[in-house]
Parts: sequence; C-alpha cells; structure tokens
Amino acid sequence: MEKKFRIRGEIYLLLSGFFFGLQPFFAKIIYAHGGDAYSLLFLRFLVSGTVFAVISTLLGESMRISRDEFVSILILSIPESAMCMLLFLSYGYISSGLASTLHFSYPAAVILLELLIFRKKISKIKLLCLLFCAIGIGVFYQPDGNINVLGMIMALASGVGYAIYILVLTHGKASRIPVVKMSAWLSYLLVIEVAAIMLAFGKFKFEMDATAIGMSVFMAAVISTLALATFQVGAHMCGAQTAALLSTIEPVSSILLGVIFLGEHMSLRIFVGICFILMSIVIQIKEKKE
Repeated sequence: MEKKFRIRGEIYLLLSGFFFGLQPFFAKIIYAHGGDAYSLLFLRFLVSGTVFAVISTLLGESMRISRDEFVSILILSIPESAMCMLLFLSYGYISSGLASTLHFSYPAAVILLELLIFRKKISKIKLLCLLFCAIGIGVFYQPDGNINVLGMIMALASGVGYAIYILVLTHGKASRIPVVKMSAWLSYLLVIEVAAIMLAFGKFKFEMDATAIGMSVFMAAVISTLALATFQVGAHMCGAQTAALLSTIEPVSSILLGVIFLGEHMSLRIFVGICFILMSIVIQIKEKKE
C-alpha cells in the first residue's frame, strides 16, 4: 500500500511538471499579443483561484478557514509570490536561459535546507539524481554574454524562494487543509501580493488583445490549476526532496513543446541535457522507499 501511495505521488508530480512546462509555451504567444509577465501572473492567480473556489463549492466544501489556517496559507504564499516576481524580474537583466538555469538550483536548495533545518538524511541515490539534474539543467544554458550580477542574484533567489515554498508546503500546517480549498485561498492571496507589487513598480496596466486574454484565461483555468493541484498533492505524498527532483521534468516538457509546435531547434546539447534529466527521474522513481 505504501509503495502504491508513493507511486501515485510521483505520477502527480510528473504531471505537475508537465503542466508547468506548458506555461512558457502559452506565455510566448500571450507576450506576442501585448501581454507581459505582471498581467499574466495577475490573471493566472485570479482565474485559478476562482476555478478552485467553484470546484470547492461544487464538492460541497465550505470555503471558510480558521485563523491558523489563514496564517499557514499566508506564510506559504510569500515565498511563492517572491519566487515568481524575482524570476520574471531577472529576465530584464540576464537571458531567460541563464535565469532558468539558476532558478532550477532549487532541488539542491531543498536538499540542503532539509539537511540544515530538519536534519533530513540524504540518500546516495538522491545525490546522484541531484548531480544528473544539475548537469542536465546546466547543459541547457548557452552563454550569450549577457551577464549581470543583480540578475543572477535574482534568479538564484527565485530558486531559493521556490525551495522554501516546497518546504513550507510539505512540512507546514497548510498541507492539512483540503487541497482545493487551500489552493483557492493561496491563489487569491497571490493575486493581492502580485497586485501590490504591480502598483509599487507602476506595472498595473493591461494591454493584452482578445487573443492574449483568451489564452491567459485558458492557461490559468486549465493548465495552472492542474499544475498547482497535482504538485501540492504529490509533494504531500512524496516529500520535499522527491518533489523538487521530479519537478525538473518541467523544462524538458517545455523544450519538447517548443520543438513540436513552435519549430524550435533541437540541438545535440539540448538532447544531452534532456537525457540527463530523464535519467535522474528514472533513478528517482526506481529508488525504494527507505
């Protein structure tokens, strides 16, 4: 039973990584039609929160939460919003390839933080998976001369922020709240936080055309909702380290979609990177429950 439980969790995490990997594909189309990172994040969380709230109502679940539950979700939302903003802001200073490479340092950050804070043991198999992930993600990066220290710090900080989000999700009280209800409240809190940041930076403007708005709503209502829900369920079932390592399927699915639908080039370098990440995932899945 325990093995089946773990396998289900791993399937949820792989599905989550696939759905998250779809988002850059949609984002490129949305940006080409007047969208930007800020407005896309705002709509993403607003629509996702509404979808989760509707689902919760249809399931007959009350959306009411206690004060302690609200505080738990609020604590969870802070590193998530910080991660999103830092990553998107880093794109203004360094290439998206370098930013993504630095952001995907979060599996290492999760393992290190669990070791330091929770004294969580690290198996040799997980260390091997981490090494393969690091090689695979590193191979994706192609130097373009656009190196900026501030941008690199932002991208690295976004990875640390996501690592903290994963740890709070798997070790905090928020995981005890029903997934749909918790996701709705989390999304709405993220809307408020993103809106506050947009106002602070003078970015509260929407210049999307009808195509961008339609794509944004679809991405938020379907793709982001599925990605968030499956990740939260899978992370709770498998733990922080496995969640972080299996999530690295995200850039693989994103690259493959770009090759298939956008005609992007699949170089030998990218193929090698994908192979290393897939080897890491296969080894992680085959690892026996300790």
